[in-house]
Amino acid sequence: MKCCGRIYVVVAGLLLFASSGEAEQVSLSSETILRGFQRDRNDRSKADAAPVYEYLQLNYITKKVPGLSLHLNGWGRLNLADDYNRGTTDGRLLHAYLQYAPPKQTYQLRAGRQYIFEGVARDNIDGIYGKVLALPGTTVSAYAGLPTMLDNASGVKGDLIYGGKLTYAVPGRYDAGFSYKHILDNRAAREHVLGGDLAVNLPKSIYLLGHSTYDLISSSWGEHSYEMRLPLGPVTFQPFLQRFRYTSYFSNRRNSVPPFRFLEGSGNTLTTAGTDLFWYPSDQTEIVLRFKNYDYQNRFKPSQYYSLIATRRWKILSEVGTEISRMQGSEAENRYLLTRAYVYWKFAPGFVTGDVTYVHYDRTIYGKSSSLFASVGLGTGFLNDTLNVKTSFDYSNDPYFKADYRFMVKLNYLFEKNFDLPSTMNSNTFRESIK
Repeated sequence: MKCCGRIYVVVAGLLLFASSGEAEQVSLSSETILRGFQRDRNDRSKADAAPVYEYLQLNYITKKVPGLSLHLNGWGRLNLADDYNRGTTDGRLLHAYLQYAPPKQTYQLRAGRQYIFEGVARDNIDGIYGKVLALPGTTVSAYAGLPTMLDNASGVKGDLIYGGKLTYAVPGRYDAGFSYKHILDNRAAREHVLGGDLAVNLPKSIYLLGHSTYDLISSSWGEHSYEMRLPLGPVTFQPFLQRFRYTSYFSNRRNSVPPFRFLEGSGNTLTTAGTDLFWYPSDQTEIVLRFKNYDYQNRFKPSQYYSLIATRRWKILSEVGTEISRMQGSEAENRYLLTRAYVYWKFAPGFVTGDVTYVHYDRTIYGKSSSLFASVGLGTGFLNDTLNVKTSFDYSNDPYFKADYRFMVKLNYLFEKNFDLPSTMNSNTFRESIK
């Protein structure tokens, strides 16, 4: 919880400073989450967990230097009655950086801990980032620093991440980008990737969207993912094609997400192709037909997924929907019939949600032929929606977990303090700058 404590200290100091009229705007959001769940252990005993999470985000714009802002975000966890998580407390500083974006928005600079989302980059770094509009329609961005998620047991010497992206866009017509990323762990290459992405708007509201990545370590393509939108009156087709080569797509670095890291060594390649068909018989009704074919190069035989989804909306935010789907494959976990019903009802000042999913397997898995998931939630707002309270309760019973219960209580609080803003900055641009 130390990182959240530090943020609280910084927040208190900034709020005092802001009250003296030296700041333009301060935005503080707090999200407190109480979770509770139970897991089955391999020895058939139960593991209970009741962690409390606190997420804090602060955005602060100074008055003295228009375009200069500070952004902080972190989380902490306290385990109440818990024999599931390791340790009583935990926490992390997610980002803490200074940003400068001049009023004309021709360039942007950031320094500190930050997330980088540029083409092939989806990384948290301690370093610097810059973006500049070099020529009309041409944007260049670059970053460099320490990758924060690497295993630092052997120290950070020799650790480095750097990369960038070149983008050329013609507004309303197309957007093309080329990106690069290199991650070194103790001077050894953990990721070395090239990427390209493309978005094209064609006549009659047709568009093409996609991206590809090339792994320089294995000298092979890691991913191709493309989709197209073809509107034909009340019906819209959205065909797609994806191909993943696991050896090149999944990272072999030690911080890879455990549920997927094993796929990197499987040597498999997955190709998926299909289409979504959207039909809008009225402004409030949406019907979707979906087909998806899974083709594995090794280990599994092809599988086909068919789905029918119907959604009815009212009062903009409220909706009710049903789904029936069929997965036709060779493996037991890939041969099933799925049915689902869900509802989201928005009413002033709160909402109610409900979701029930039932799956029947053609063959038993660990002695069970079905799985059930049910969830109910409700929430409401206070103080002109600056304070929101949400609760949910989930139940699942499947071949992998028996009678699994979970609950969650979430408190969201947003504080914003506005001061006299110069003509070069207003509330809308402030909100955009903190996204």
